[in-house]
Amino acid sequence: MDFYIRVFVRIFTSASTVKSSPLKFSHVYQCVGCNSFHLQNVGRINSKDKRNIPLPNFCPTVPQECSECGGKFVMGGPIWSDPIHDRDWATSILSNIRATSGLYEAYAKISAILTSVSEELPNAPLFVSLHSICATLKCTNPTMVMFHSAIRNAGYQISGSHADPLALKTDAPMSVIWDIMRCWVKLHPVKSQPENLPGSRILSQEPQLQASFSQATGGLVARKSPRFLPNPEKHWGPKMKAGRPLKILPIDKL
Repeated sequence: MDFYIRVFVRIFTSASTVKSSPLKFSHVYQCVGCNSFHLQNVGRINSKDKRNIPLPNFCPTVPQECSECGGKFVMGGPIWSDPIHDRDWATSILSNIRATSGLYEAYAKISAILTSVSEELPNAPLFVSLHSICATLKCTNPTMVMFHSAIRNAGYQISGSHADPLALKTDAPMSVIWDIMRCWVKLHPVKSQPENLPGSRILSQEPQLQASFSQATGGLVARKSPRFLPNPEKHWGPKMKAGRPLKILPIDKL
């Protein structure tokens, strides 16, 4: 289950749903300086005469330069930006396998993945890395609990990701994330850096919100079950494809 999957697909037919497919895709605009990213739907809805008509979206909503560090944007995608998980289904399956855990040899792995999936935010298709953000600013890392609390205290949601133990999914815009880190650096100053670095340009701006790092209600708590497990052995990964064994010729035949 680590490298190969079997997918069961159920196909529904609907002309109106097919026309709405562009609403589920987005272009990604990412800054080459600070890695801030923004999503823009490929399509939009025009409501007319009690009908929702899907249309192509307008021009990019991002400026030519990043408002945080002044860097240029590169465009990627389109990517699927609609929810990829059915949280109710994942929670149901998780309860089922916990009740019959003795039947599954890989129970620990299955439980870890489904637990992570069931906790993810459904409306955050991409994740940010707190380590990458701190590396840009060249500052010390706040704890995960403190960063989770700062996001929640600012009125947004945050979760982990099944893809990476250091990944964070949130519905907070990048401007809020950088403001939180500006407040963090005010509490934990950094060494002086060249002015042309992305981190220096970000820190030269005053935060528009005052972040609170106090423990938030419903924030990150101690976990009783693991979300990520170590590899079962060294050099774990897909092996070479099956094939005929190599023939070793005697030296006199070479």
